[in-house]
Amino acid sequence: MEENERNDNSSDKGMQKVEVVENENDNHKDEKSQKKESNKTYLNLGCCKINVGLVFTYIYIFTGALLNVINRIIFYNYNFRFNFTFAFLQQIMNLFLFTCVGNHSETFIKHAGKISFSNFYQFRYHYFLFTVIFAINILINFYGNQLVKNVSMFLSLRKFNAVMLFIVDFFIGKKKIDFITILCIFLITGGSFIINSDTFSKDYLGYVVVLINNLATISSSKYSEVFRKKTGDSNLKLLIYNAYIINPLLFACIFITGEHKRLYQYFSEENSTKIEGTFLGLFFYLFLSCFFSVILNSSFFISNEKTSSLMTNLLTNTKSIFISAALYLFDRQKNKLTFKMVFGLGMATVGAVFITSHSFWNNLKCNKKEDKMEQVKIKESEEKK
Repeated sequence: MEENERNDNSSDKGMQKVEVVENENDNHKDEKSQKKESNKTYLNLGCCKINVGLVFTYIYIFTGALLNVINRIIFYNYNFRFNFTFAFLQQIMNLFLFTCVGNHSETFIKHAGKISFSNFYQFRYHYFLFTVIFAINILINFYGNQLVKNVSMFLSLRKFNAVMLFIVDFFIGKKKIDFITILCIFLITGGSFIINSDTFSKDYLGYVVVLINNLATISSSKYSEVFRKKTGDSNLKLLIYNAYIINPLLFACIFITGEHKRLYQYFSEENSTKIEGTFLGLFFYLFLSCFFSVILNSSFFISNEKTSSLMTNLLTNTKSIFISAALYLFDRQKNKLTFKMVFGLGMATVGAVFITSHSFWNNLKCNKKEDKMEQVKIKESEEKK
């Protein structure tokens, strides 16, 4: 009898352990499914649902194009080439919008969480490492923009980013990338280089700087993916807390490099007559650049979080290709069409159309899967009742 009771007790304990393990596995599965759902959030537009990642990718594309124009006006029309000051002003705007405005927004807190010093201190090593990568990326981008004076060549070199990301993801990260995406990478990059092969000049230092800029951009986007996996926090926090560290460093660099003396000379009365436009116009463009830089960086991080760095980069490249195609078609007097240009533009445009339609097709597939899942959940809840 005692042995039977012992066996019963041991079997009960075994059953309890099995139940605990099953519950833990269920909870783990629920957490995983919640993470997948959060990464595939959709906006319901009535007629269709669209992935939030795609929305932020196109916001990134639009602001990137706009910011490129604004920055070139600041650099060339106003001759304002103070990289540390420019970066410092952008980070001040970043801090103001996220800490002062964002902390009072329920939507922002729901997505990114509350911004606090305790949270910053918890993952301080991640933020310090990211700040180093981020600072190199911004400063090299400013420097490359000034060295490579031909805009189309600068954009072509930046498109090589997609090939570099593909090498990192496919060969190092061992990620599965479908054939259409791989084809589009080489069509867009190859076509862009063919178009701008005639504009190649002896700005070798500028080309090297832009390629380093590409490496820094890839490092930044990949580290944001690592941060998300290790901490579970939103990628936006990398951008926000980065400003905590980088602002004192940028401020110190303004004085260490003697940029403050050049700023004083720039705003002196003698120099004001040499600059195209007024200083009021300069302040207006600086404000726009700082404001849109925050939108650009935050949309880039959210897009990476919801889709992938490779898809974000590829869709970004479509913007300049469609603009180039429109310019060549509607302004034939300035842009003389040659066989090489038509071939390169056609090649890049096919790649751009393919990757855009491919992203929307995947979006529709995900919508159908989500609808089926909802129907299954409804049936299960009805059966339980």
